[in-house]
Amino acid sequence: MLWSALRHLLWVILLFFILSLISFAILMRDPLNEALIQNNILGSYVYYLSALLQGDLGITYNGGQSLTSLIFTVLPPTLELCFSALLLAFILSIPLGILSAVNNQGIFSKALQSLSYVGLSIPIFWLAPILLYMAAIYGWEISATGQYNLLYEIQPITGFPVIDVWFVDVPYRTKIVQSVLQHLILPTLILCILPTMEIIRIIQQRAEYIIQQNYTKTAVTRGWSKWKILQRYVFRNTFPLLIPQITRVFTLVITQCMLVETVLGWPGIGRWLIGAVSIQDYNSISAGVIVLGICIITIDTLAKTVMFILDPFNKKGWYAR
Repeated sequence: MLWSALRHLLWVILLFFILSLISFAILMRDPLNEALIQNNILGSYVYYLSALLQGDLGITYNGGQSLTSLIFTVLPPTLELCFSALLLAFILSIPLGILSAVNNQGIFSKALQSLSYVGLSIPIFWLAPILLYMAAIYGWEISATGQYNLLYEIQPITGFPVIDVWFVDVPYRTKIVQSVLQHLILPTLILCILPTMEIIRIIQQRAEYIIQQNYTKTAVTRGWSKWKILQRYVFRNTFPLLIPQITRVFTLVITQCMLVETVLGWPGIGRWLIGAVSIQDYNSISAGVIVLGICIITIDTLAKTVMFILDPFNKKGWYAR
């Protein structure tokens, strides 16, 4: 147990070191930092690393704001969008994946499998403007850009409007909640397509493998009901294996979120980074790379911690418990 924790800690330190090198290399692309390269690049990197460890990301050239405070402004909207998309993806994909695996030779399973491949291949930068256009043409309530109507004022307590809206003390708070949810629905639906299809594919493959095992076939001959087999064997051997996939799915979602934010006017870190690239603000780009990397490392650490709690001995399956 201790060796596993130390090994993961060393791995996290190595990843952070690689991230800092990449971020420092981006920072050195700035012509204003050429003097640092000519004098002492090692000393400059040590100074940069010490500033990172103290939480100092520098300032942005576009206005001279502190990047640390700016990151805390643009990061929560992106995380809100990613987590809502992942939550909806799990709600949709788990029952669909199980139903498809149970009836693996039926029309529903084959249709869902074909649909999952189509969903994985659809480019998000093409789908987002089309859905926005259709929502606007047909007058859908979700045809909105941004986080909420700018006529309303929400104090940034946590940085997540879907949470902060409940702290608003005005008579028309219900309208503000409705506005926040209406603006959240369309980007969430767009972003949840890829993780939903990916999780369905994983559940299908794993559940079909479990159903074909001898201990499952033996349970069928004993007269066990289909629900009992699902509960005793399929669920126990399928759901825990989704946890290690959270990091990869989260990485895919946060990558696509950058494109969705630009199309739908969502004030997140992806839209902010694309704007920084367009004006060659290397300080902001460097800080964004560090922050996104830390987010992914944090999600990976949490997933491995939960996996270790569920299966500390790294067994092959849970059916014997």
